[in-house]
Amino acid sequence: MSAPPVDVELIAAGEGIRIVRVDLGCLEGRMREDDDGWVIELNSDRSLTSQRFSVGHELGHRKMGHHGCGTDPKREREANVFAAELLMPLALLKKALAKQRSLGELARLFQVSKEAMQIKLQEQGMLLRLSSFD
Repeated sequence: MSAPPVDVELIAAGEGIRIVRVDLGCLEGRMREDDDGWVIELNSDRSLTSQRFSVGHELGHRKMGHHGCGTDPKREREANVFAAELLMPLALLKKALAKQRSLGELARLFQVSKEAMQIKLQEQGMLLRLSSFD
């Protein structure tokens, strides 16, 4: 990978997982198995950034073998960390930060929400390196 954004739908397809957009009410997304294999259902009412994070989150659950375990808070956190790492890999983030981008610019570049980018930067101790927080 040489540049953001990470193509999470391509990664899912490479794992044999289909992506569909449906009305999920208050859910962001979910993964289930049907007759044709695994499918990630994304809430069609949510933003592109939310849908991308949901794909990463569900891939995290799959990779860590969480399915069928309910909504355990520890596992939800682990899936969120997985999604953040997948969407905002540290090496790409460091390259982008070298160009003194703002929070908004970084979020747009990686196609994630400002909130997700801010959390990632805070966890990495990089938030203060930004020139602005627009």
